[in-house]
Amino acid sequence: MRFRTQPAPKAATQEQLERLMPVHFSTEEDALHGAALVIRGGQYPWLIAGPGVRLEAREIGKRCEPILMLLKGRQ
Repeated sequence: MRFRTQPAPKAATQEQLERLMPVHFSTEEDALHGAALVIRGGQYPWLIAGPGVRLEAREIGKRCEPILMLLKGRQ
C-alpha cells in the first residue's frame, strides 16, 4: 500500500507513486484494513498493488467503507 497526506490525483503517474513510501502486507484483506486505518487517521491511500491485485484510490475507498463502519461502531 502507498499513501500520503494529500488525496491521490485522478490518474497517479508511476513517478508520483515511486515517491511514496510503500507499506507491505501479506494479504489483500490486511492491506485494506491498513488502508481503512490510514483513512480513519485522516490520510489517503493511493494504491494497493501486489500479485494479481491493483486497487487505486477510488476503489480502495469503496472497499474500505464496510471496515470503517465496523471501526466506527467500536468507538
